[in-house]
Amino acid sequence: MSQLNEKINERRFIKRLSFAEKLQVIEYLKNGMKNKDLSEKYKVHYSAISKIIHNKDKMLQHKETMEKYGANKNVLRYSLVHDSLFEKCTFLWFCQKRALGEPVTGPVLQAKAKQFHASLYVDSNFSASNGWLARFKKRHGIRCLNIKGEKLSANEDDTSAFREGLKAFLENHGYKLDIIYNGDETALFLKHFPTKTFVCRNKTEAPGRKASKEIVTIQVYSNASGTHKIPLTVIGKSEHPRCLKNVSTSIVYRAQQKVG
Repeated sequence: MSQLNEKINERRFIKRLSFAEKLQVIEYLKNGMKNKDLSEKYKVHYSAISKIIHNKDKMLQHKETMEKYGANKNVLRYSLVHDSLFEKCTFLWFCQKRALGEPVTGPVLQAKAKQFHASLYVDSNFSASNGWLARFKKRHGIRCLNIKGEKLSANEDDTSAFREGLKAFLENHGYKLDIIYNGDETALFLKHFPTKTFVCRNKTEAPGRKASKEIVTIQVYSNASGTHKIPLTVIGKSEHPRCLKNVSTSIVYRAQQKVG
């Protein structure tokens, strides 16, 4: 009867703690909070708290790696069973590549994982399957995103030195920010449809049309103080676009055959 009550009690507290929550439990334990109180606070069985205590050192070590490379600590599951040297090497390699701004795809990660496994274990028959990749991504909070912008192309040290030098030059010669202007350009796809769409449940694919590449260039200028903005300059292919016929606007339009 006591065993039955124990099982019923465990079912009352069925919940998975994220890795971030487990780290919070470790902090509460450091501050003297009791296991029973933590069990009630997080709605988990006291055995889960005991397991966190047992694996505390490994979790804190993994926390340092995640914080160093900006990994997601809010993953639902952190499995110490897979916390092997092979897994650590693979995750560390992934973090280093992303810190350098290099793209890492699924096949590339799988190939590197197979290479690590073969170099660490003599009898290696590890295939790095898609299932392993999905579980690896889930364990370490890895997701797929589109690469955007050119942030990593800039040399921050050079730009910092340039800003300081420019600031000193302006102050020494008495130039004000009102007369310092900066400009940039951006592209606008006029007839570009969205790349994703909702479909009915019984549809297995979403047919579409070829994406239009019709584009105009927009130039934007403003002074450093933000008190004056020069009207937008739009550059398109048509010399006399119909959309601007008999339209009063402050936009400056120019025509050029090669746009973009």
